[in-house]
Amino acid sequence: MSENRKFTDIFRVKNIINALIGFIETKVELYKIQFKEEIAKAISILILVLMMSMAGLFFLLFLSLFLSTLLNEILDSYYLGYLILTLIYLVIGILVFLKRKIISDFMTNMIFPEEEPENEDNHEE
Repeated sequence: MSENRKFTDIFRVKNIINALIGFIETKVELYKIQFKEEIAKAISILILVLMMSMAGLFFLLFLSLFLSTLLNEILDSYYLGYLILTLIYLVIGILVFLKRKIISDFMTNMIFPEEEPENEDNHEE
């Protein structure tokens, strides 16, 4: 009777180990599928952002050409419109360069917002 009990105990342990291994393999496969889905979402968002950025850049380019040409007509010049718009873009570029830390922090907070504490009373001083 003792040998029979040892055999059934060993059999149960093997069944538990096999079930645990199957569970782990299933979880790994589930995580693989979820990872692939997240990568696909990230790639599709990246492609969408790139397409929107290109459209925005083309819009800005043609709007700049239009405004430059309009300023040329108003100022009766061949180049002053282009010069004025170039200087405007230069000033904007310098401002962005000088404020890059603030802009970077702002963009980081937009992308990865800080979690607010659940209970604000505990954090007041």
